[in-house]
Amino acid sequence: MKKLFVVLAILFVGILLAGCTSQPAAPVATPTPAAPVTTAVATPVPTAEPTKEIIVVVVNKTATPTPTPTATPVPTYTMTFTQDLTVMPDATAYVKVGTKVVWKNEDPYKPHFIQATDVQTGAYFGTMDEVTIPYGQSYSVVFDKVGSYDYTTGPFQPQLSAKVVVMN
Repeated sequence: MKKLFVVLAILFVGILLAGCTSQPAAPVATPTPAAPVTTAVATPVPTAEPTKEIIVVVVNKTATPTPTPTATPVPTYTMTFTQDLTVMPDATAYVKVGTKVVWKNEDPYKPHFIQATDVQTGAYFGTMDEVTIPYGQSYSVVFDKVGSYDYTTGPFQPQLSAKVVVMN
């Protein structure tokens, strides 16, 4: 309702201002008597127009994330060096392709070692030299090809011959 009054007030002020000009009035012509013509023009009453609301919806669309592949767990076979100079369960291992073989030293009295006896095993061990495993430490290799990989282990006297046999 207030809007209607505001609109009417603005129209009224506008009409008043339109009639007031700073120019001198033009001379009035003498009217010629004629038949009076009366025309009634209906002025529409302004109606209140409802306020139009514009609703803006913002959608944050992020790119669909690429699913991260779940890593397949790597099977593990552990050989443990003990303080009574044994290897548990055995120094020779029979494993499937892709298995991680772990040599673990649990002998608190001395370090143990493994050493490749051929170039093929040396490629997996990263060297043909002895790989020393201090107490509480471990060394691991993932065997990814079928084959038989010969190595020796110590400090046994004589060194213990062993192998990792990798199968499908």
